[in-house]
Amino acid sequence: MSAETFQRSTIERLRVASSAGTLHARVIRPLLIRRRPLLVLHGISRNARELTQLFRKEAERTGRPVIVPHFKQKDWPHFQRPSAAARPDQAILELLNVIAATHPEYGRNFDVFGHSGGAQLAHRLAMLYPQRFGTVSLAAAGWYCLPDESMPYPYGLAPGEMKDAVDWIRRKRAGLDAYLRLPLRIYVGDEDIERDEALRTGAALDAGQGRTRRDRAHAYARAVRGAAERRGIAPDVTMTELPGCHHDVEQSITEGGLARLVTGPAPVGFGRTLS
Repeated sequence: MSAETFQRSTIERLRVASSAGTLHARVIRPLLIRRRPLLVLHGISRNARELTQLFRKEAERTGRPVIVPHFKQKDWPHFQRPSAAARPDQAILELLNVIAATHPEYGRNFDVFGHSGGAQLAHRLAMLYPQRFGTVSLAAAGWYCLPDESMPYPYGLAPGEMKDAVDWIRRKRAGLDAYLRLPLRIYVGDEDIERDEALRTGAALDAGQGRTRRDRAHAYARAVRGAAERRGIAPDVTMTELPGCHHDVEQSITEGGLARLVTGPAPVGFGRTLS
């Protein structure tokens, strides 16, 4: 085994039913648990199996359980944003409740990471349910819901033209102080500047958040810091560019070290190599 393999892990498969629909997931379970569990959310490529393999070594290194849901296309044609048409938030909460009930040693709070469309879902989950999350790590989201009460929903928290906006705005405003107190880690490749067909565009969005994922990541970091400071909250926000990385989660992990950055250092004293 390599010098950096500290322990082994198993992968558990789950299928959880909720009022919103059925959600499948893989759970990486290190032999020894030393850190808060991490929820890892895929983007529109729905590459849950790949993310499980890419995060497995880091789960073993840190003693951190990693939960990787899979929003299957046939069950979840849309999952990036909770709405009247789709409630991925309810499915995720039920998944976390089942895991917390069957593994009480994990606790009820989870860190969350998402890449691209997964980052869109991750920050919206944490805005709606800040009491369930710790560190929020967002990589290369296409666009964001800014904590800005002058920008119309879903790009901000002001009333807009969407019919179901009022309730979502109310809920996100109600939890905003708690959300702004969470540690927020934002990542993007310094080469993630393509305006590809998967990137949402439009005059208002481009003007308010920027034209590329890199620009929008920086805009979101500034918006969260500014919103926190205006409310008298000390922001805990970092913005990290991954050198040479494009809009590719595998490259960001294997070349940019993204999974290691997200999972963090191994606990002190947790470092014997298995023979």
